[in-house]
Amino acid sequence: MSWVSDKVALLLVGIVCSTGAWAVLHYSGQWFFPAITLFALVSMFLEIRRLRALLLKHGIDPRSK
Repeated sequence: MSWVSDKVALLLVGIVCSTGAWAVLHYSGQWFFPAITLFALVSMFLEIRRLRALLLKHGIDPRSK
Protein backbone atom coordinates (compact mmCIF):
# COMPACT_ATOMS: atom_id res chain seq x y z
CA MET A 1 0.00 0.00 0.00
CA SER A 2 1.11 3.52 -0.57
CA TRP A 3 1.87 6.04 2.13
CA VAL A 4 -1.34 8.02 1.44
CA SER A 5 -3.60 4.96 1.57
CA ASP A 6 -1.97 3.95 4.88
CA LYS A 7 -2.74 7.38 6.34
CA VAL A 8 -6.34 7.25 5.08
CA ALA A 9 -6.84 3.74 6.46
CA LEU A 10 -5.45 4.81 9.84
CA LEU A 11 -7.75 7.82 9.89
CA LEU A 12 -10.80 5.67 9.06
CA VAL A 13 -9.95 3.14 11.76
CA GLY A 14 -9.56 5.96 14.27
CA ILE A 15 -12.96 7.38 13.33
CA VAL A 16 -14.63 3.97 13.61
CA CYS A 17 -13.04 3.26 17.01
CA SER A 18 -13.91 6.66 18.44
CA THR A 19 -17.49 6.37 17.17
CA GLY A 20 -17.79 2.93 18.75
CA ALA A 21 -16.43 4.18 22.07
CA TRP A 22 -18.83 7.12 22.02
CA ALA A 23 -21.78 4.82 21.25
CA VAL A 24 -20.92 2.44 24.08
CA LEU A 25 -20.57 5.27 26.61
CA HIS A 26 -23.65 7.11 25.33
CA TYR A 27 -26.07 4.18 25.20
CA SER A 28 -24.93 2.35 28.33
CA GLY A 29 -25.39 5.52 30.37
CA GLN A 30 -24.85 5.27 34.09
CA TRP A 31 -24.24 1.51 33.97
CA PHE A 32 -21.03 1.68 31.95
CA PHE A 33 -18.56 2.32 34.78
CA PRO A 34 -19.98 -0.28 37.21
CA ALA A 35 -20.13 -2.84 34.40
CA ILE A 36 -16.58 -2.19 33.17
CA THR A 37 -15.28 -2.24 36.76
CA LEU A 38 -16.96 -5.59 37.40
CA PHE A 39 -15.56 -6.93 34.13
CA ALA A 40 -12.05 -5.80 35.06
CA LEU A 41 -12.23 -7.35 38.55
CA VAL A 42 -13.52 -10.68 37.24
CA SER A 43 -10.84 -10.69 34.53
CA MET A 44 -8.08 -10.05 37.07
CA PHE A 45 -9.43 -12.78 39.38
CA LEU A 46 -9.46 -15.31 36.54
CA GLU A 47 -5.94 -14.33 35.45
CA ILE A 48 -4.61 -14.73 39.00
CA ARG A 49 -6.22 -18.19 39.20
CA ARG A 50 -4.62 -19.18 35.90
CA LEU A 51 -1.19 -17.94 36.95
CA ARG A 52 -1.38 -19.71 40.33
CA ALA A 53 -2.32 -22.96 38.60
CA LEU A 54 0.65 -22.50 36.26
CA LEU A 55 2.98 -21.99 39.24
CA LEU A 56 1.63 -25.12 40.94
CA LYS A 57 2.09 -27.08 37.71
CA HIS A 58 5.79 -26.17 37.80
CA GLY A 59 6.14 -27.07 41.47
CA ILE A 60 6.23 -23.54 42.87
CA ASP A 61 4.08 -22.62 45.86
CA PRO A 62 2.29 -19.38 44.88
CA ARG A 63 1.72 -18.44 48.52
CA SER A 64 5.38 -18.57 49.57
CA LYS A 65 7.41 -15.38 49.80
